[in-house]
Amino acid sequence: MFKKFWWFISYYKNKYILAFVFLALSNIVGLIPPYITGRLTDMIFEETIALNTFLIILGLDILVIVVKYFLAMGWSYFTFRAGNEIDYKIRDKLMTKILNQSMNFFEKNSTGSLMGKATNDVDSISNLAGIGTLSLFDSTVFPIIIIIMMMVVVDVKLTLASILPLPILAYLSIWIGEKILVRWYKVQRAFDSLNSNVLEDIEGIRIIRVFNLQDIRRRKFEENGKNLLDKNMEVVKYQALLTPVQRIIPAFTFIIGICYGAVLISRGEISIGKLISFTYYLNMLVWPMHAFGNFINFKQQANSSMDRIQEVLDYKEYITDSPESIDLNENQDIEFINHSFKYPTSREDVLKDLNIKIKKGKSIGVLGKTGSGKSTFIKQLLHLYPMNTESIYIDGKNIDKYTAESIREKIGYVPQKHMVFSKNIKDNIKLSKPNATDEEVMEAIRFADFEKDLKIFPKGLDTLCGEKGISLSGGQNQRISIARAILKNPDILILDDAMSAVDGKTEKNILRNIQKLKERKTMIISSHRISQVKDLDEIIVLDKGEIKERGTHEELIKKGNWYSKQYQNQSARSHFDEE
Repeated sequence: MFKKFWWFISYYKNKYILAFVFLALSNIVGLIPPYITGRLTDMIFEETIALNTFLIILGLDILVIVVKYFLAMGWSYFTFRAGNEIDYKIRDKLMTKILNQSMNFFEKNSTGSLMGKATNDVDSISNLAGIGTLSLFDSTVFPIIIIIMMMVVVDVKLTLASILPLPILAYLSIWIGEKILVRWYKVQRAFDSLNSNVLEDIEGIRIIRVFNLQDIRRRKFEENGKNLLDKNMEVVKYQALLTPVQRIIPAFTFIIGICYGAVLISRGEISIGKLISFTYYLNMLVWPMHAFGNFINFKQQANSSMDRIQEVLDYKEYITDSPESIDLNENQDIEFINHSFKYPTSREDVLKDLNIKIKKGKSIGVLGKTGSGKSTFIKQLLHLYPMNTESIYIDGKNIDKYTAESIREKIGYVPQKHMVFSKNIKDNIKLSKPNATDEEVMEAIRFADFEKDLKIFPKGLDTLCGEKGISLSGGQNQRISIARAILKNPDILILDDAMSAVDGKTEKNILRNIQKLKERKTMIISSHRISQVKDLDEIIVLDKGEIKERGTHEELIKKGNWYSKQYQNQSARSHFDEE
């Protein structure tokens, strides 16, 4: 039953063992007061009880209650501590797995689905690990202890007759639980859709407002919300069936026990005190019957949640280092030899037979039409997708000879789609170097020509950027990304159309700063604007993943091909804009 959960429960088996010991002792001690009450009743009816005896029995009863209280504290502490630690363990394992995945994984799994797995699904497993595990023990071991006590203290025939309805409860609980499991899968998928809906609306709030899409998006949310409600109601219907079953069947055990017990008293086979003790024991069986239903409910929810989480945990990590991989200690020459690449979802190669050598400390610019493969090429060193690494070399050695982490450690990357987190400006920049000093941060800001913007914000560096930088302009977000990359002081600087949203003057200031770094860093810059790459050591022009032109700015101008025509067009536009 717990096979699929054992890998994480085993981490905390010692705590569970302690919890079960405390719970077993608590339950056993809890069986003493009913017995004492029955004996006391018989002694009162027989008029054989003295005051001293009564006080001793009363004191013993109070002592038992106190001991049971402390034992209950023990099992509660260890059970719920294990449950909370398992909650932490699963979230940590899940996030570690997610963070080590390739981009292909994120293309197949929506953000809403991953959030649902990291929150609701983990909560379901945590509930099973805590109150669910307690319910399992209380609904299996505890009833056996009670039934044995009833047989020994009261009467075997009365006990067996009273527990006749219990197998019916077990069967109905399992049957209802299976129905809940099937419907719970549907609830989780509906929750994923709602999650994705909310995330899309928050991230796209500007577009929603500009195009007056509020009503359309609200109706979409209502549709997803109604779908989740309907799926939840299907679960509730069967959960509602479980509650009457848990109440009615225990009632039958009481009816059988009291009626048959009265018959046995009339025959003189048991005393009134024993029937009272028996009634107490029957009452103690009510919770285990409820607990069994609760356990089935927790288990079925956790079952579906564990399956969903296991999908992520079992997902193959494409980007893994071999045991022989070593760290890249310093920047070296980079070479692509007949390198081709295609995305996992593509039918054709996006890059085709590229032969490019970037010497240490040299710079290369990448231009081309939209969809030519510029961004794909400059991401190759980042190793974000599974690819043919045998055609990429660093210092004459295959890229697989080095750990992916050590390669990325040498790279400062500014993506085309800038990523700004929901933190303040300073924290966003310091992501690349958390221990950076304030002076280092300001130096990076000046490099990105962002210092003048800080004067606009009343809180300066402490200004919150908002979700995905929503409170900043596109150009400001880009310059924060540039400052972040520069703060890292990388050996290799990669800019992917990183200045598309900045004005001409700001671009010139940043390019002037980049020129100062040319001799000290290897640079790969992709852009639509020739002004951003014309001063680099080499420029390549891509078209449908193939190199169509290559050379310096002057060489490409002389050839009179696509590059030359683009330069003329852009120069004319620039001159017109200045006028």
